[in-house]
Amino acid sequence: MCPTLALSARFTAPTGFLSFTSTPHHNLFYMKLTSTPFHPATGELLPAYRDAYLRGDLSSRNTDLVDAYLKNNKELADATLLRFYELKNNGHAVKPVGWVQRQFDLIRTEPERFRRRAATLVVGSALLGGAVFAGTNTPVGGEIPEGVPAFAESAEANAELNSASLMRTVSVRGRILDENGRPLVGATVWHKGTRNGVSTDANGAYTMRIPASQKATLQYGYAGYAEEEVEVKGGRTENMTLVPRDQQQKAKKRWILF
Repeated sequence: MCPTLALSARFTAPTGFLSFTSTPHHNLFYMKLTSTPFHPATGELLPAYRDAYLRGDLSSRNTDLVDAYLKNNKELADATLLRFYELKNNGHAVKPVGWVQRQFDLIRTEPERFRRRAATLVVGSALLGGAVFAGTNTPVGGEIPEGVPAFAESAEANAELNSASLMRTVSVRGRILDENGRPLVGATVWHKGTRNGVSTDANGAYTMRIPASQKATLQYGYAGYAEEEVEVKGGRTENMTLVPRDQQQKAKKRWILF
C-alpha cells in the first residue's frame, strides 16, 4: 500500500506567507503549525494560522499566542467567529479551543449578554439559530440556551438585525495558480484595508466573504511570488495566476528595453 502524502508548512520571512512541501507519511494529511503565526512586519495574525487555530491544528504554544492576540484585539472577535462558521459550513473539521471555546461557554453561562452581541454580528442570525454549534465539542448542553432563538423575533432584535442587514456579505470564490497552472497551496487572499483574509486549500481554492453593498480590493500573495491586486464584486469567481517575483522583474526590464 502506497503511503499517503502529508503537507508540511514552512513560514517564510519576510513575506509572512506559508509555503508547503509534500513528504511521505502513512497518516492522512496532517499539519501541526509550529512557526510564528504573525506577520513579521505588521504583527497581524496570518490567515493560514487563524484557520489552523480554528481547526485545532496549532501547537499549544501558538494556540496560547493566538489566544492572547484575540484577547488584545477585540475588534477581530466577530470576524473570527464568522470564519469559524464559514469553515464549518464548508466541511472543515473545526474544533473550538481557547478563546473560541470561551465564547461558546458565554452562550451557556451568560445568554443575555450573548443575545445582545449576536444581533450585531454579520452572521448574527446564523449564530442565533445554532448552526455554528451543531456537531462541535462545545459544552452547551446540546442546545442553545432557552430564549436565544426567540430573541430574533422580538421587536428589538428585528431592528438590530435590519441594521445588520445593511452589512450583508456575499462570497467571492476562485483558485490561485502558479505560472504553470498548478494550484498554490496556502496562498493568501486579503481584503485590502481590513484584517479579513483567507488561505487556499489543497486545490488552490479559496472562499472569502465581502460586504455586499460595495466593491472590494483583494490582494493575492504567496512566498516568492509577485503580489497581485484586483477589484471585485461578490458572487463572482475570481481566479488568479501568480508568477515568481524574479520573472516579473525580468518582464519589466524587457518592457523598458522596448
